[in-house]
Amino acid sequence: MKIESLLAEISEIYRQAEKNRLEKVKQGECFNVFNSIGLRTEEVRLHSAFLAELLNPQGTHGLSSLFLEAFFKRLGLSNDYLDVNKVSQDIKERSIGSVTDKEGGRIDIIIEDGKHAVLIENKIYAEDQKNQLLRYYNYGKDKYQDGFILIYLTLDGHEPNKCSLGNKKVAFTCLSYSCEMIEWLEECILIANQKPLVKSVIIQYKD
Repeated sequence: MKIESLLAEISEIYRQAEKNRLEKVKQGECFNVFNSIGLRTEEVRLHSAFLAELLNPQGTHGLSSLFLEAFFKRLGLSNDYLDVNKVSQDIKERSIGSVTDKEGGRIDIIIEDGKHAVLIENKIYAEDQKNQLLRYYNYGKDKYQDGFILIYLTLDGHEPNKCSLGNKKVAFTCLSYSCEMIEWLEECILIANQKPLVKSVIIQYKD
């Protein structure tokens, strides 16, 4: 009897869940443009590109530096950490030269005004490369002295492999999609409240 009762409860839970799913489909709530075009796990073509666009004060979202300032707040930085009027438009996948043991590579996202910078290494499923964070750190030190922050962004906020640090002392900040980025996106949704199209796209990306 206990097994039959349990099976009956499971059956009812499944029935209700399926009913809810079908209702969401009917209302269009399951539609997600990013999933539909097969970009959900695309590190460069989706995630780096989309985040860079939101962080760009001159981005097509039309909200100037508001998203960037909200991101700065997550990092404990002031709104004027960068001169938003001088932010370079070479933001995504910037080449910093040929790869050696100490320098070079391609930085996923770089927000900089010539004096200060936020360098973001965006890891979805890709493995750490040899001396990768070390190379980006050396680039930051050479170009911005102490006026930069190096971010290691992953799904769960884990630390980089030692091979990426080249067994050197490298200053970096870990961020996760599952915590800090979700919270930032929720704030971006509120910021975009008066721009329905922008808000809708951010909601879909967050989902």
